[in-house]
Amino acid sequence: VIKKLESFVYLETGVATGSHVEHTVDLVTSVGSVILLHQDEDVVKKDIATIRELEKNNKLFDFVKNSMMMKAVSTLNFQNLSLSNVM
Repeated sequence: VIKKLESFVYLETGVATGSHVEHTVDLVTSVGSVILLHQDEDVVKKDIATIRELEKNNKLFDFVKNSMMMKAVSTLNFQNLSLSNVM
């Protein structure tokens, strides 16, 4: 969405498809920055408002739930382990 904004010039981010993204709270923890530029100040203001709305509604990224959850103990193959192997 950001790259399609009328005033979009450049996006700097280390986030790629499949990246793990944490909640950010300040500039140090931000996931990137964008440069907007246009002759018409109103276009830039509109695009900034769009980005802020995406941030507010948590729509900057398409999130996918992590399916790598630990299996229940009963489905793990623990029967081949013995305490003698641990000590």
